[in-house]
This record gives sequence, structure tokens and C-alpha cells, in this order.
Amino acid sequence: MNYKIIYNHRHWFINLFLLGILIVFLYFFVFFFIPLALPEASFSNTTKSGIIFRNEKWSGVITITGDIWTFPGAKVSVVPGTKILIARQDSFNLHFIPWDLKSGMNTDKERFGIRNGELFKDEGHKISLNFGKFYALGTKEQPIIITSIGSSDFSPYDFNGVSVHEGILSFVNISNYRKLLVGNNVIIRDSELTNSGECAICIEYANPTIVNNVFNKNLRNYIWVLGGSPKINDNLFQSSKGEGLVLDPKKIAVPLIYHNSFEMPSQVALHILSGDEDIGGMVAFNDFAGENKILLPCDSRMKFVQNLIRGGIEFANSGNCNGSMTIGPNYWQSTNRNSIIKEKFINKESNFQIILPSVLTSTPSTIGRRK
Repeated sequence: MNYKIIYNHRHWFINLFLLGILIVFLYFFVFFFIPLALPEASFSNTTKSGIIFRNEKWSGVITITGDIWTFPGAKVSVVPGTKILIARQDSFNLHFIPWDLKSGMNTDKERFGIRNGELFKDEGHKISLNFGKFYALGTKEQPIIITSIGSSDFSPYDFNGVSVHEGILSFVNISNYRKLLVGNNVIIRDSELTNSGECAICIEYANPTIVNNVFNKNLRNYIWVLGGSPKINDNLFQSSKGEGLVLDPKKIAVPLIYHNSFEMPSQVALHILSGDEDIGGMVAFNDFAGENKILLPCDSRMKFVQNLIRGGIEFANSGNCNGSMTIGPNYWQSTNRNSIIKEKFINKESNFQIILPSVLTSTPSTIGRRK
């Protein structure tokens, strides 16, 4: 037996293992230990851009002139009444992915998430804020403002957006941005999200809490969820060019949508992109006002109970819908089940059956957003 060959193979594996341990140690030391070891820095009435490697506290007027990227362990705290004003021209770019640098309008089919008629991200000139930990705790009397610089001609693409992995946004008014991407340990409450381009809130395989906010003016979706199980309750969704909530459960997600008011006349309030979930989420005590629509796949396992549905439910016409779907009880402004099935359910295929075990005879007393 050649013990030297065996030893060399083991020696190579041990070296690789030790190198992996060293890389992991350095990662946590640099990105998590250093921010904790350094004292918090305070900034007020100043400009900011670049990499943040320690805890910071912001107050007064903070003018963002270039991209912001924080170490994962670094926390940015924002005090009540602070204004974060973001320049429309990026002077410190930290994004170099080629397709994100593309500028101009997309006149072709959807490319890299940018639809026909939408502006490309133009990361070389548009600012993005990426926070590991972001705690913006305003008050009703002193909200925190996050918006673009200027007095007119505001656009939902003034800056590319904000990414928050962990944190709280409370009494924050954010406007004129492409998207707000949030992670698992995020709460957005008592805030106003206005004039967004892609999604006022984007969620990817995360379970944040979105409660008691007002959404106004969006070009695509107010809330977009991919494979996540967020709690979305007590929000007001106002009229918009885009859709309200867009959910793609990816079989695993169990979103909870309750006590929201959808004041979106003749628009899509709720759009479920995929069905056949393992469990299925819950849609309850919502006020679907103004003849707006709910779009569903026929194999969706979302449960609709105790809602006021003035508009209708439209199915994606796949041509292979069989079996049945049980819905209710809800208030449909009618108690005649045959009429409800005929008038309120659109694109129902002939081999597919709607079952309404019961219907409500009046509007639930606790319907919609609770203020």
C-alpha cells in the first residue's frame, strides 16, 4: 500500500478544510465583529455615500450623493424627523453588473426583469441603498422622509431603491423610487409609500410584516412576493396604474392577507400567480372595493373567508382546470349562490366547479383596514 499517496490526499483535504474555516472566520470577523467593536458614529446635516462598516446614527438632513452599502453587521439608526434626500445622479457607483448598467427605455420584450416600456436600471447613474440593518423609527408627529432631491418632475425611477435585510421602518414616508426590497426580519408599519416604479415593497423568500401603511401611485405592483409568507394587514391600497398584491407562492409559501382596504376601482387588487401549494395562505376580512379584480389559478389553495368582494374572481384560463374550489363564506352583495357563481366568477372552465358552502348576508363588522 502506498501510504505516501494516501497521506498526500488527506493532506490536501485538511488544507482545504482549514482554508474554509479561515475564510468563514475572516468573514464574520470583518463584517460582524468589527461593526460591534467600533463605537457608533453620529451624522447630522451632512452628505453620505460609499461603504458603511460601523454602526451609525443619522439625524437632520442627510443628503445621499452616491450608492450606500453597509457591512451585514453594521446598523444605521435614523431618528424621528430626519430627512434623507437622495440625488438623482450617482457620484459613487458600487454596482458593476453589466445588465444593471444599461440605460434608456426597454422597447423590446422583458429583459432582466425590465418590461417593455420601462426604464432600465442605469446603475452607473442611479443611486441604490443597501442596508444590512436599518432602523428608521419616526413618529406620527415627526415622520422620517426618504425621497429624491428636487421640487418638481419627480419620477418613480429617481433612485433605484432601498434594500433592507433586517430592521424596522416606522412612520416613514418614502417616495420616487424603483423598489424597496426587504428581508426576513423586517417590519414596515405606519408608513406611506408613494410613486414607486417596480414594487413599493418586494419580498423574495422572506416573511416580513407589513402593517398599517398607505400605498399610493405605482407603475407595476404595490407588493410583490416570491415564495414568501409575509403578514400583510391593515393597509390601504389606493388607485394605481399597476396591480395591488402579486403573490407567487412557489408551493411552499403561506401568506396572510387580512384587514386590508383595496380602493382600486376596476383594477387588479390581488393576483396569485401559481397554485398547488402544500398548504395555502389566508385572505380574510379584506374590503375589495370599487369592482376591482382578484386573479387566481384554478388550483390555488388560498382560503378566502369573511371578505367583502364587490368585484369578481377571474381564473387564469389554462384549458386543463378540473375538480373544484371551495370559497367562503364571503359577502358578495348578493345571497343567491347561483347568481354569484355566474356573475362573480370569470373564465371558469366547464369542467371546473365552484362550491360556496355558505355566503354572508351582510358586510362583516370588522371588514377592511382597522385604524
